[in-house]
Amino acid sequence: MSNWVRSTGLVAGLMLLAVSVFAPSPVQAADPAKSQIVMTVGEMCGGCVKKISKRFEGVKGVAKVQCSIEKKSVTVVPDQGVRLSPKGVWELMESIGKTPTKMVTPNGTFTSKPKS
Repeated sequence: MSNWVRSTGLVAGLMLLAVSVFAPSPVQAADPAKSQIVMTVGEMCGGCVKKISKRFEGVKGVAKVQCSIEKKSVTVVPDQGVRLSPKGVWELMESIGKTPTKMVTPNGTFTSKPKS
């Protein structure tokens, strides 16, 4: 085997190793989804979406809020590296008259107001 073929194979092997070591793992890539809070509410309309979006706008640590009228759900996505307080998010929803019926968080699933 020529030196060129061996060198090319060695370089290709090292590149493959580097990609596998430094590429984000599926767990790292899914991290934002693992830190979000998903709530189900009793009713949801266009007015509710506006009210919820406005209430979470500018809240420190909240990157995005997504509402689904069809699923009657609210998804709160935190800023990277932030873990939101389930109790705090629940209370924000209560402050606009939208008490969640179910809340799924990294800390667990709640059907009543979390203690922390």
